[in-house]
Amino acid sequence: MTQHSPSLPESDGQDQFAKAFHTGPDAMVISDRDSGRFREINASFTERFGWSREEAIGRTSLQLGIWRSLDERQRMLDSIDAEQRIDGFEVTLLTRAGEERSARVYGCQIELQGHICLVLTIRDVTRLRAQEQALRDSQERLDLALDSAQLGIWDWHIPSGMLYGSIRAAVLHELPAQDFHGPFGEFFACVDETDRRRMRQAYARLAKGPDNDYQFTYRAQLQSGEVRYLESRARLYRDTEGKPLRMAGTLLDITEQVMRERTLEASEEKFASLFQGSPDPICVSRVRDGEFIEVNPSFCSTFGWRAEEVIGHSSHLIAFWADHRLRERLFEQLMRDHSLQNAEVQFLTREGRSITCMVASRLIWVDRQLCILSTFRDVTRRQQAEAELKASQEKFAKAFHSSPDAITITERDSGRYIEVNEGFHRLTGYRPEEVTGHTSLELNIWGDPEERTKLLAALDRDGYVHHLEMCGRHRDGHTKTVDVSVEPIDLGGTACLLLTARDTSELREAEARIQHLAYHDALTDLPNRALLMDRLKQQIALLQRHNLRGALLFLDLDHFKHINDSLGHSVGDAILQMVTARLEASVRQEDTVARLGGDEFVILLTGIDGSRLETARRVRQLAEKLRDLLAEPMLLDGHRLQITPSIGIALIPDDGATPEDLLKRADIAMYRAKDAGRNTVQLFHASMQKAASERLRLESGLRMAIARREFSLHYQPQIDSRGGRIVGAEALLRWEHPTQGAQSPASFIRVLEDSGLIIAVGHWVIEEACHTCARLLAEGRIDIEDFCLSVNISPRQFRQSDFVERVLDSLDKAGLPARLLKLEITEGIVIQQLEDTIARMQRLRQAGVRFAMDDFGTGYSSLTYLKRLPVDSLKIDQSFVRDAPNDSNDAEIVRAIIAMGHSLGLELIAEGVETPEQLALLEEQGCHLHQGYLFSRPVPLEAFIDLLPPRDRQGAP
Repeated sequence: MTQHSPSLPESDGQDQFAKAFHTGPDAMVISDRDSGRFREINASFTERFGWSREEAIGRTSLQLGIWRSLDERQRMLDSIDAEQRIDGFEVTLLTRAGEERSARVYGCQIELQGHICLVLTIRDVTRLRAQEQALRDSQERLDLALDSAQLGIWDWHIPSGMLYGSIRAAVLHELPAQDFHGPFGEFFACVDETDRRRMRQAYARLAKGPDNDYQFTYRAQLQSGEVRYLESRARLYRDTEGKPLRMAGTLLDITEQVMRERTLEASEEKFASLFQGSPDPICVSRVRDGEFIEVNPSFCSTFGWRAEEVIGHSSHLIAFWADHRLRERLFEQLMRDHSLQNAEVQFLTREGRSITCMVASRLIWVDRQLCILSTFRDVTRRQQAEAELKASQEKFAKAFHSSPDAITITERDSGRYIEVNEGFHRLTGYRPEEVTGHTSLELNIWGDPEERTKLLAALDRDGYVHHLEMCGRHRDGHTKTVDVSVEPIDLGGTACLLLTARDTSELREAEARIQHLAYHDALTDLPNRALLMDRLKQQIALLQRHNLRGALLFLDLDHFKHINDSLGHSVGDAILQMVTARLEASVRQEDTVARLGGDEFVILLTGIDGSRLETARRVRQLAEKLRDLLAEPMLLDGHRLQITPSIGIALIPDDGATPEDLLKRADIAMYRAKDAGRNTVQLFHASMQKAASERLRLESGLRMAIARREFSLHYQPQIDSRGGRIVGAEALLRWEHPTQGAQSPASFIRVLEDSGLIIAVGHWVIEEACHTCARLLAEGRIDIEDFCLSVNISPRQFRQSDFVERVLDSLDKAGLPARLLKLEITEGIVIQQLEDTIARMQRLRQAGVRFAMDDFGTGYSSLTYLKRLPVDSLKIDQSFVRDAPNDSNDAEIVRAIIAMGHSLGLELIAEGVETPEQLALLEEQGCHLHQGYLFSRPVPLEAFIDLLPPRDRQGAP
């Protein structure tokens, strides 16, 4: 049992409480514990948060946008649930203007007028927190100044970008000799751009990492042209959430130190660069023991050893010389002559590979030790090149004769063939012995003499020809497309030409096919979107130039997906091809029929003379003709099929000056035709654009509604007229927009379904309904044997692969017996993948969930599938109930549905019962379960609970 604070026993005490509440310096609110709506606020709340009493009462803190963090709100509510009160819970709240305020919240639960309420006191501690932070900052600056008396100091407040610098720090940056307090960028304006970029990178790494210490050296460019080197050491301070708040540090001028180090480095680099940068290998070894004391990078790259593997070892130890006797002879010569020039020596690499080098050596002194400086020049490649030259001639001959391309060598002056390969024979039909000594003119191998003239001109102009496309002639007379390249070569002092020709006939045919496919639909061979947009762009310009009109017809086949799903894609493809044939036969040759994909077609009509009204009339006539033509039955694989189109029309140039605008507006008109019942024709007008924009705005608002939790459920009772008992309810989705108020379900349910948002919202509805029903059961307000809560399921939601699991999981989380949940499905769900639908329903039925067929009689009502479906009840659609007392047809339909339900043993529920006459007709036919305004409108949960019998009467006869 929840404990509550006692109510004040006397009216004087209540007056005192009210006076303290309304005049207190702290903001105070009283809110309903379950709904969160404010019941009362005081003047301090209005003063601090900007919301008047009229604006706040009846709304929740979420609707007012007070919470910066919903997690803080949830932790506060959890704390109240656990302790029955909160004492100084610290949070961050937002004023009406969006300003953040730090606050401590105190409060408890009380009972007011039979409702459990929260009384909360909100104490503003924003200024206190700011003062505490300022005190800490001041103390840190003072400590740093005392420790750094000889250094420049600076302190940067990161959120504001303002920086404090001491006099010494300002002088080091060539600023006036006074304390600096200004923007961060102004303080570091003299810093080199490269160093500023490095400084930002260093700060970014510091801000992301766990460390807070910072050290950085940068250059300050003085107005005199002098460069000053400054070393900065600092520490990063973070706020309570770990975000960077401020940095404080010191500055030290290290210019003289940097200059000394650079002078020394330059001196060393000057002498080392010759050694290290030489392209030839160089080494220094001691005469005394033969050990290497230095090698350059080229030595390592040439011979394969790393420097540490060589230095400190002798050439004998690493097996460097291939011939040790030659080493001894050259060593004796070096010691005698003090130098050695161009000795050819074989050395071994780390891998044991032999390298031939020309070696030059001389004696030098290093650290008072006699050493040998040796330079090596690798001539291995030169020797290999000489050997390879001969081999390459043999390779060329093999490549020449075995190439799949035609290759010829001709004398440049005479044009006579010197050599041709087997590829030439395959291309022309002439064998080598038939062409040697003859010219191409004598053999007549070129299909177009002008192309040969063009080749010779290019050869004279450029000296070569690369990839010239020409027509080649076979000896049997047929021609081929060949890619020709010609290079001048010299053979034994004779100027010659090397010609290569490749047969590209098949390649060109393939390219043509690819080019065609790039602009045409593969199934129908119609122009695709790319070609359509290109033609449309040209036609817009042409029509404007000649003051003519045109039209764009956007066609979409109605319910085409059902054919693919039921009869297969092969039948669907055949239908698309038949549709293509009918469309092409119905338009002029100058018009364009295109397929955008799926079952969407576009027809571009051009060259229409006349006014807009006359053009619209003629285009509509054609559209109606196309609609009738496409609706004619098609016979495919024994199936007699009928396809109807929905057609949208945009006039050119009246409805747009660009291809994109015209296509978009024809598409909008087509969707308007869909909304009008399909198999219709609609011309675009401006109101459709506005409706499309409104739908986009509505979809955006619905996405925000999900994030802001603006949805709620209302409940409409279901009554058994035989006893007037409430035996169930239907959970209905409602949307309370924060500024526009309650929204009609008719305006947003369809958008939820079309956009796919219905999946997330539908899952929330099931979870919320399960929790509500479980609460009513736990409170004893409903009977487990005589109540059922109905939830509508959308087709898109039902088709989700995890739909069954989600429903069972919601029941499990709420602890709700499955028999208390009834899912209402429409006939539109049933006709799509009937076997899968039955399987899903059976799994849920086995768990105890019940099913109702909603809006029965408005769709594809059929005993064939109704007998197979595991449904428990039928809901008679309100469109039949509404006029049943006055319309004999509707009354007969109602009687038929009731009779069908009774024959199948199904429960019957009539929707939209609003008059006693409707109720009497339904009861007369044996339908006793009703839902409608005659009994109750859909109401919020608390109002629905009030309609239920008291707890002590639950289950009473």
